[in-house]
Amino acid sequence: MSENRLQYTIHKASNGDDLILKGTGVNSEAKIIEPGHSRYEWVNKNQGRVVNISTTNGRWNSSTDYHGAYEPYSKEITKDTKVTLTKLDDLNIDSSLFINMKTDTVFDEFCSSDGGFAPGTNVMFTGSPGIGKTTVGIELLSKLQDAGKKVLFISAEMSQIDMARYLKRFPHWGQLPILFLGDHTDSCPKSVIESVLNEGWDLILTDSYTEVNDTVKEECGLTRSKTEKWFLDLMITHNKGGNNLKKYTTFVTILQLNKGGQFVGSNKLRHMTSAMLNLRWDGEENTGRRYMEFDKNRVGAVGKKLFFTLDAGVSFDENRFNRDKQTDLLVEDERKQLDAEGVAFDDIFGLDAESYTDEDKEEEAYINDIKLEDEEIQMEKDVKNGLYGETV
Repeated sequence: MSENRLQYTIHKASNGDDLILKGTGVNSEAKIIEPGHSRYEWVNKNQGRVVNISTTNGRWNSSTDYHGAYEPYSKEITKDTKVTLTKLDDLNIDSSLFINMKTDTVFDEFCSSDGGFAPGTNVMFTGSPGIGKTTVGIELLSKLQDAGKKVLFISAEMSQIDMARYLKRFPHWGQLPILFLGDHTDSCPKSVIESVLNEGWDLILTDSYTEVNDTVKEECGLTRSKTEKWFLDLMITHNKGGNNLKKYTTFVTILQLNKGGQFVGSNKLRHMTSAMLNLRWDGEENTGRRYMEFDKNRVGAVGKKLFFTLDAGVSFDENRFNRDKQTDLLVEDERKQLDAEGVAFDDIFGLDAESYTDEDKEEEAYINDIKLEDEEIQMEKDVKNGLYGETV
């Protein structure tokens, strides 16, 4: 939306006659348009469109809702809405949901507490261009295929020729099934994706979320918000086994970053994500060492680093990962030891929390006040002596 205009959606008031203009985005203003208003008829004819009011000359016009301004109002809330509550003991979950998919590398331990990718989860890969998101993703996909899993790579960024160049460096990728979305622009890519996903897959790698959405939006004539909702709903459906093979599909989705380092996509994507894996440089970009780190992980640890290289294929630094793990354990043991010694010291001198009375607190506050007065007196002396560049 332009900075020189305010946008509004049009709604019927509860009295049935008035019209209400509700501001969009950061514009929270609401305008009531009564039947006697000079623009009432014009607003009434433009219901379903977005009203734009210029902040410079006050002119009004309308436009198609390209950005989903009406989306928040698409579902009506009724007083007799029935709410169903669920008890965890009543859930009928297939036991296969708890059998993780393993790559037989140190990545498994790094990825989750149970090792490997958890079925029915959504993992997002982020990182700057050239860090290796696609390469690492396809390598993990190949490892899972070797382990007998049914995997799929959806490429909206690379062509068949691009992938052929990869094949020279990674010949073991040769049997991976790939959906090149660019090959289906003559038909609706949305239907193509739905048809392929319905076959049922253990894990799907998508490169990238933004390009898939943009392709579907442009070729199928959808708004951006409706395209994102379609893709997110599709992921949720297959997370729950909504496909021919009843597989609890895991999605690994590559995200693009803007210039500010933030991922490109809706906040709903962030909330529904099981894990956010960031690939970063340790040092200067394109010259430092590569590593990955989870900022969010519902099935494993966060803040742990796994270094990797792309020099001779994808290689994870397992030795360094294990050394870091041992260091963390030593630090944790030291912390526990210090806590135990602190408790023992308090017990010896009667400094436990229960013995810390109100009188003790008052005495501590009194001592702190005296210290503060001494500091203020010393500061006045320093000012007089010109230590602060001032004289009194």
